[in-house]
Amino acid sequence: MHYFVGDVPAEDVVIEPARGGYAIDLAPFDTALVSLRAPDGTLVDSSGFLATIEDDTVVVEWPTETVLDSPGTFALALVLEGPGDVRETVSPTRIVVEEQGTGWYTLDLAREDWDDSPSSDLVLADLLDVARAAVVAYAPDLAVDAPVPTSYRKGQLMQARNIWNADKGDAGDASMGMGGYVVTPKPLDWNIKQLLRPKSPNPVAL
Repeated sequence: MHYFVGDVPAEDVVIEPARGGYAIDLAPFDTALVSLRAPDGTLVDSSGFLATIEDDTVVVEWPTETVLDSPGTFALALVLEGPGDVRETVSPTRIVVEEQGTGWYTLDLAREDWDDSPSSDLVLADLLDVARAAVVAYAPDLAVDAPVPTSYRKGQLMQARNIWNADKGDAGDASMGMGGYVVTPKPLDWNIKQLLRPKSPNPVAL
């Protein structure tokens, strides 16, 4: 699930609460409390979410104003309550929020240009963020407000693909990610470096 900064989603979030990969029996609960944390971990102030327990799911309706006010990964958390002081906290649902018009790849644009990109929004967002940081660190500095060159953007996608191909399914490295996949920063390869800092084929003799 992903949105852009400033969006007010029209579609409800349908959550199937689970713990350890197994669905939580919602019969003992009659109330679901919702909170949203921003990418920096702070609690987002809003007019409130409406949450309804329906069979084995919790349906969450967004507030009428935007709460997605910064890029990054938000965490939508549930606390289930029931009679007799029953109370259980559910692991948060993570939501990727992107900034439009930066000149860098968004999730949708990356998937248009990368046929076998990861289906997980969280994994792909991590790949693009790590790849972008590597490109910015190596490429020549841009003037303030200068547009992102095509070579930088292409280098970002190439680096994201390299990381994905190198580490796919490897959960042994210390890194970022989820499930059976982790995002481990990798050095830029020669092709990407040449793209970002092309060398003259005819060096001047001294």
